[in-house]
Amino acid sequence: MNTLEALYFPGTEIYSASQFPVFLLFGKLHLIKPVEEPEQGDDTADIFTTAGLCQAHTPCPLGDQRERFEHLIRDIRERKDDYAAQLSNLTVSSFSAKKKSVDDSSRSIVSTLLGKTETKEDEDDIRNNELWQSRLILKIGEQLDREEEEVAVRMALLDDDEQGLFKTLQGELDEEEETLFGELLDLKSRLNKPSATSVATRLKAWSRIYRESTASLPTIYLTHLEDAADHLLEEYENKMQLPPVELLHLLLPGNIGWDTETAISSFRDFQEKEPELLEKVATFITGMDPQLQRESLEDEWSKSLESHFPAADTGRLNLHFHTMSTITCAKMLGGKTNGASDILAVVRWPE
Repeated sequence: MNTLEALYFPGTEIYSASQFPVFLLFGKLHLIKPVEEPEQGDDTADIFTTAGLCQAHTPCPLGDQRERFEHLIRDIRERKDDYAAQLSNLTVSSFSAKKKSVDDSSRSIVSTLLGKTETKEDEDDIRNNELWQSRLILKIGEQLDREEEEVAVRMALLDDDEQGLFKTLQGELDEEEETLFGELLDLKSRLNKPSATSVATRLKAWSRIYRESTASLPTIYLTHLEDAADHLLEEYENKMQLPPVELLHLLLPGNIGWDTETAISSFRDFQEKEPELLEKVATFITGMDPQLQRESLEDEWSKSLESHFPAADTGRLNLHFHTMSTITCAKMLGGKTNGASDILAVVRWPE
């Protein structure tokens, strides 16, 4: 039975078709949430969380301030122009050379957004303002990602409608349908990739909340944001003067379904049919059986994947596992470490 679990960073939600394939391998993803989940029975609850596929951790719950924060997010969503300049300053503040004055400015921005009157701050006020700033960055960042993807989907649908009409007029009705992966590549080509600065800002905001956590979290750190992974890999290499070791390289289908229900059905069917293979991979990654050979395991995985998800239809993504010892991911992200080696798992698009 597959027992692999991973801590997903720096995202706080699973909502995109490009994220779904990792569930073929991972039994559960842990998410650091900037704001606690809605009450049970709330129809806004995430389907992956309610299905037990994701576990949410909120190191700093807002309690009776949650509604105020959600109101602020709604306000920002509906009044983008009013907040644009302030939020622009807020998200880049961490990268200014004049740290003290910028920190003061950031706290002023947060106070303004929250409708507070500035007063002399103590350490608790500073910590709370930093946490509010981090929550805002993460929530607004993912809100922008969602909106970007929704616009790209609409544009793709419009193009499909136009092309379909043109083919009908030309009598070209026997064209093959686009593959799942082809559709995903088309969508990806329409998305504006987050800048390296934006990714670094989100990673810093995520780390600020993550280091408040006291929960027992997985030692596998998983990300789809290649810039975030590269930041940690470079930091590790600079401090250790050695590159991290690649433990395993597995292929994943690029697209197993556009909607959550289809995706869940696809990876659960795979897991039911391949329990022994999943157990082998989990055992290899956690180092419990040194007799397993990397090359043969990668080959067995690829053949199985092809039988369930043909590359011609679903495409391929790359999933790289790197071992991080001594200076672990947890330590580099500012969290607590138990002394064990961490594993950094990175999903990369084919070049």
